[in-house]
Order: sequence, then C-alpha cells, then structure tokens
Amino acid sequence: IGEQNPISVSHLQFADDTLLVGVKSWAIVRTLRVVLVLFETLSGLKVNFSKSILVGVNIPDSWLGEAASALRCKVGKIHFFYLGLPIGGDPRRLGFWEPVLARLKNRLSGWKSRFLPFGDFRKISWVSWKFICLRNEYGGLGVRQLREFNLALLGKWCWRMLVDREGLWFRVLAARYGVEGGRLRDGGWKGSVWWREIAHIREGGEVVGRWFGENVSKRVGDGSANFFWTDPWVDGFHCVRGLGVCLSWRRPNCARWMRCAH
Repeated sequence: IGEQNPISVSHLQFADDTLLVGVKSWAIVRTLRVVLVLFETLSGLKVNFSKSILVGVNIPDSWLGEAASALRCKVGKIHFFYLGLPIGGDPRRLGFWEPVLARLKNRLSGWKSRFLPFGDFRKISWVSWKFICLRNEYGGLGVRQLREFNLALLGKWCWRMLVDREGLWFRVLAARYGVEGGRLRDGGWKGSVWWREIAHIREGGEVVGRWFGENVSKRVGDGSANFFWTDPWVDGFHCVRGLGVCLSWRRPNCARWMRCAH
C-alpha cells in the first residue's frame, strides 16, 4: 500500500474470520496449505475449508481453480461478502447496499409476524422515535440513534489518530495518503468514504460541526511531538496562517521576526 513509503499487509483478522492477502505464486499456495494444516494440528481447531473462498484480481480462472483445489476451498469472485458486507463495490452507490437492506427486511418481517398484534391495526399506539431511543431505565428500548452513533465511532477514530500512531492501521493510512505537518492528509476525492468522513470530523465544518476539536486539548510536554507552525494553538490559531497574512502586508518586519525565531 502506498508509493513513497509502501507498507505490506499480509492478513487481517476479525473474531474467527481471517483474510489472507498475497501475490500469484504456487510457492505461496503450498506454504499457506502447510501453515493451515499445522495450525489445525497444534491448536486442535479445524479450518472450515468448505466455507473458505479464494478470490483473484486479474488472475486467470484456470489458475484460480487449480489453486482452490490444492487448498480444498471454493473459488470466489468480486463482489463477495465479508462480515455481512459486500467487498469490492462502491459504497456510494445505492446498489451496494441492496443485499444489506434485503437482509434487514427479512429480519424485520420475521419480528413483525412474531411481535405485532393481529386484528384491527388502527388501534396500534405509535410511539415517538426519540422515546424508543431512550435507555431502558428511562422507558425506552435502548435503540441507538444511527447518525449520532456513527459520528461517535468516527470520532473515536479521530482520537486514536492522536494517541495510537504506532498501530498498523495508522501506518497503512500514512502510506496511502501521506503525512504533512504531523497530520494525515485528507486524500481529497481519492480518499475512501470512511476516511473522508473522519477527516471532516477532524477538521470540523458546517455539516458535522467542530465538536471534536473543541473538546480535545494537547499537552505540549517536551515539544518533540508538536509542530509549531501547523498545530492549532490558542483559539485554533495557526502560526502559518497568521504569519501568511502578516507577510503579505509587513514583509520586512515578519522576515526579521522569523530569523529571530530560528
């Protein structure tokens, strides 16, 4: 991932699911088979090869079929589902979410048949959504407000960018978008939807507001993790922006001040 300082990601894990990434190579296929067999032998657990799939990008179908046969798994195609979500599609398109909506409708139809009363539906007492979202101890059902809950999760990622800069996820983002002035670049229109939303919360704006920046402060300490010119200081003041205005009007005075600062 990345061009200037690339980073390699070989596997991702979530709960009991593992996603392995590699290049087209019979040596990798044989090694992977040996690793999985040794894992079963040493741990006593079993790999469900019948539910495992091998997906290729710009790989001939004939080669994929032979490799899947060696691994004793199935051949999959993009788009495939992982953790209930389609992989390889464009989340900005409505068609991307149709399978998810279909699953939700099936679940809701089952709940409706079990919990909604039969008979005259005109006697149903409708309850305001804000009361449904109240916590159970306040008489609600504890259903989360999806928009606020999503903003909170994105804000948590903004917080992790400040305190967990050694994690793999941060290094992947740094390789993908680059770092400037100690901050990850927003990536512009090339950034993923997820990353653009995080950047909007980090920067603040009319849509999401400045709630994150207004409630986070930074301890200067020994100054090794601070950037004098680009970090926001009192009232969000940036030295670069402030001096940029000054330089346009009083170039000689600012030049002398800058020499003293260095």
